[in-house]
Amino acid sequence: MVENILFTGGIGLLLLALAGFVLLLNEQRVQRERARNEHHQALNLPDGELVYENNSGQGELISSDVYPITGKPTYVMQLADGRLVPIEVKQTPCKTMAPPAHDTLQIAADCLILEDYDATLPPTHGILRYPDREFIVDYTPALRKKVIKRLEEMTLCSEQYPPALQKQKATKCRTCLFQPICPVGQGAVKK
Repeated sequence: MVENILFTGGIGLLLLALAGFVLLLNEQRVQRERARNEHHQALNLPDGELVYENNSGQGELISSDVYPITGKPTYVMQLADGRLVPIEVKQTPCKTMAPPAHDTLQIAADCLILEDYDATLPPTHGILRYPDREFIVDYTPALRKKVIKRLEEMTLCSEQYPPALQKQKATKCRTCLFQPICPVGQGAVKK
């Protein structure tokens, strides 16, 4: 009789402990989701799931399996329909009514990379965010073709045929693969 009471009491305590453990796991999940939603709202991102973040510069490189290109967009959102949207956050204001061509090309390059992650739903646009304004850049076939053409031009560069640049920021030259063979890069980076 005492053994039955102890066994029933033990089972009851076990069930109580299991219920407490399940409640604890659920509370942790709810807190993580709340923190993620608060982070998302603080960043003022479009609706969708934040699937990539490189706001701190610590994000991993994303790359294309088809084209010789890698990148680190600031954010990548996955919309409700499954499409990926790259978002580039710039630190300096945009003083023009349209984004600079090099920024547009950068967001298009991010879209080209993201095509590899879901070929059935390629990106349709990207977002360029400046401190003073935001632009939605449509990822058109013409813009895609322009990025691919630029990549082809870059693969043809060599010591005999350096990149067609006249000037560049030294910080960009330091990380450029063509810096050792580029007369602009060699002049921008002091040894």
